[in-house]
Amino acid sequence: MQTKLKFCGNHSLHDVNNVINSQAEYIGFVFAESKRKVTAEDVNSWLKSVPTNHTKRVVALFVNATISEIEEIVSKVPVDIIQCHGHETPELVQEIKQRVKKTIWKVIHHKEKAWQNMSDYAPFVDAFIIDSKVKGQWGGTGITFNWGHIPKYIEQGKSLQRPVFIAGGINPSNVDELLTYYPDGIDISSGIEKDGTKDKTLIKLIEERITNHDNQLSR
Repeated sequence: MQTKLKFCGNHSLHDVNNVINSQAEYIGFVFAESKRKVTAEDVNSWLKSVPTNHTKRVVALFVNATISEIEEIVSKVPVDIIQCHGHETPELVQEIKQRVKKTIWKVIHHKEKAWQNMSDYAPFVDAFIIDSKVKGQWGGTGITFNWGHIPKYIEQGKSLQRPVFIAGGINPSNVDELLTYYPDGIDISSGIEKDGTKDKTLIKLIEERITNHDNQLSR
């Protein structure tokens, strides 16, 4: 099994260049209040500066956005995936799916028995991201949740036939531990940053650890 990799929270041409040249399948941008918030104009400008033959899928992250707000971004940016990162209800996610006609990922913020909520969203989403719940913040906090709960999320994802990505506080020093749970994918933002920007060395360390893990599995 190949572990999918998403590098999120890119907020400069420097970040975009480093991630476009990485092994990650997905490049993420935050269109919500955050220190990593970007505009459609910025993202378009950065993506036009990189080779057009890149194979990265572009993920647009929204937090409790209206459908019209999402539609506006999608009309301006070559978005492949909509990431619903807030308190969006299953009904709203269904409507986004119908109106925007894009791949939809839903974030489940970890709390007691949160995995049970996945079944409500499963008919309308293509994957789940399990992230830390930090008061007053939606992500990119560098804080992990209790990974002992990961097996429940992965088991539920398998029963719903939806991939499960893990996010929240993942970095080169703890990714080996995370990989022992065999998530379908890993979503990293602050864990590949140095002084607030995406760092080639940290990216390479993450990639080496994931490659080693995947190679051992394929032996």
